[in-house]
Amino acid sequence: MPGRDILLAEGAAPRHLWVIGTAALLLALTATLAFIDADRPLPEMPAFLPAYGMAVIVINLQTGFIILTHVPFARRRYLLVMGLAYLYVAAIATAQMLVFPGVLAPHGLLGAGPQSAIWLWVLWHGGFPGLILAAMILGWCDRRRERVVTLGTWHNVAASGGIFVVVGILLWLVTGGQTMLPPIIADGGSFADLWYRPSGIAVLLLNGAALIAVVFVMRGRTMIGLGLGLAMLASLSDSLLTLHSGARYTLGWYAARGLSILSALSVLAVYFRELTRLHARIIRLNARLETQATVDELTGLYNRRHFNRQLDAVLRLARRRGGETALLLIDVDHFKRFNDRHGHQQGDECLRQIGAAIQSIARRPGDVAARYGGEEFAVILPDTSAEGTIAAARRLLDATRGLAIVHEDSPAGGIVTVSIGVAGGGPDATPDSLIRAADGALYAAKAAGRDRLEVAAAAL
Repeated sequence: MPGRDILLAEGAAPRHLWVIGTAALLLALTATLAFIDADRPLPEMPAFLPAYGMAVIVINLQTGFIILTHVPFARRRYLLVMGLAYLYVAAIATAQMLVFPGVLAPHGLLGAGPQSAIWLWVLWHGGFPGLILAAMILGWCDRRRERVVTLGTWHNVAASGGIFVVVGILLWLVTGGQTMLPPIIADGGSFADLWYRPSGIAVLLLNGAALIAVVFVMRGRTMIGLGLGLAMLASLSDSLLTLHSGARYTLGWYAARGLSILSALSVLAVYFRELTRLHARIIRLNARLETQATVDELTGLYNRRHFNRQLDAVLRLARRRGGETALLLIDVDHFKRFNDRHGHQQGDECLRQIGAAIQSIARRPGDVAARYGGEEFAVILPDTSAEGTIAAARRLLDATRGLAIVHEDSPAGGIVTVSIGVAGGGPDATPDSLIRAADGALYAAKAAGRDRLEVAAAAL
């Protein structure tokens, strides 16, 4: 439905709040423990950086793509900016891997200078929360104004292209145009120096503001909001640990990289969970619609539309195999009188009980029991002998009498009874010919006094 947050419509249940809350507490505890001993050196693993970079790029690309595919349906500007935030991280992480010393080249690629990698880190860890903050402000404004805008696929394409152009310009600035940028830290310095620099303070403030904005705007109402809150907490912890640890291959540095992946993964995991939930819901709705389209609501038997399709299919199969098909048409005797005396509610209950009795004689996988219309029913019995068909019809007569539904206006002992017309056809039978034959036999059963079965002439 246009203008509706399809994936965000279901509110977060208490168990979801408990799970995300527990994850947030564990994250905060882990970050705190790592912060205490952040500068402890750990074994150097040069292969870790390329693997980490690839994971961040792929996860953020997937998250951004999923969010942006939702935008044309939800038509929410904050979702567009939120998706762009993840594409921005994927693009700038790619740039970071290109210029970071020791990843693809000892001193980085593209003419990277001593300030290139740290500038990209600041642009990465400041740009992502900045975009999330902008998304939350847009969401808050649109909600207050109850505003829905028209956003199509071309908006996604144009905005995504714009993000990659911006990152390309930033990459050029920190490499080819690096002389245009002021140094962030002194030569030979480390990330720890950013604690006292405006750029480092700005990164922390943006992360903190984005986290507060997510909590304020989303308020834990949806799973996506909870996942985004966890992502921003991980992003803030990542920035704090990176600045505090200062150097590579320390406890704080490794922990920060792990939190960076968690920041990218939390929203993606929640989206996959919501997509799975939505898919399961669609399957259930389709099953319900299929049932409504084929089953009579009152009796639980198939409806006439499904009966017509099945009769045609059964006869076509019989034509290929050279088999025979039997058809029973059933009518409740004097049902109008029953309704007039006992009312429609009792009439419905009568039809339900008779429907159950009819279903009891159509137990094989190929048998079809249907409500043909009003108080009329039909049963298709494929590959059934004459003796078997007549025996099934007699069982139905006995089962109906056995229900002992009181019917004072019935001449058959004061109970509800049925009349049955039986017809059979060989490989050349058509739906029309078989129905006409069974209908004629049913008419004969009524004319002969009802509460009986009649077999169509030259049938079975």
